[in-house]
Amino acid sequence: MKTHRLGIILLVFCGFLIFDNMRLMAQEPTDWSSWTSVVVNHKFNQSLRVMSKVQVRTRDDFGAFERFFVNAGLGYKVLPKWELKGVFAYHRRSSASKGKFNAYRYHIGSEVAWKKGDFRIRWRERFQQTFAFGDAETIIRSRLMFDYNIPSTILSPYFSIEAFNDLENNDSFRAERIRYMPGLKIDLSDMYSLSVFYCRQDDIPRKTNIAGVEFIINL
Repeated sequence: MKTHRLGIILLVFCGFLIFDNMRLMAQEPTDWSSWTSVVVNHKFNQSLRVMSKVQVRTRDDFGAFERFFVNAGLGYKVLPKWELKGVFAYHRRSSASKGKFNAYRYHIGSEVAWKKGDFRIRWRERFQQTFAFGDAETIIRSRLMFDYNIPSTILSPYFSIEAFNDLENNDSFRAERIRYMPGLKIDLSDMYSLSVFYCRQDDIPRKTNIAGVEFIINL
């Protein structure tokens, strides 16, 4: 019963966040983008899995290509609730100032989870480096995520907040970017699921609204 109350609080909070962002969008100019992804996970055993993701992003109110990327990596559970991850990615990007270019990224990280009934909390820390034009961008990403599996349904609403800290910035641990993401995961079967979400991305120079859909395959 207590976890049901936590789930209801999560639903109300996600609804409030979407409503508040709709109000803010009417007051300030923002860009709309889209993220479309396919994720594949394959477990070798209870501890080790391989994972891959393909994603296409648009920008400028869905009117322009922003990037395509594909990645692959491994996840290893040191403990039942603690997983270490390592991923390498290839990016094909396009920007108004730089044109089209290639970028390469790797990230290593750790994620711990706590679950009570149908309610779960996950905390992830990620070290990330991206290489393009001979330069490297080094970021620490910290994400806190809540999700709730509505009993007797295939629906799991979730909410996450993620902060990006640029290690090359003189202002240590100043969040250059924050993402607020409410979403809904739909379990289509034991193998397939679909996630739809809205993301509010707050950068120092500008703000972006992101509509996303992700198809997940668990082999």
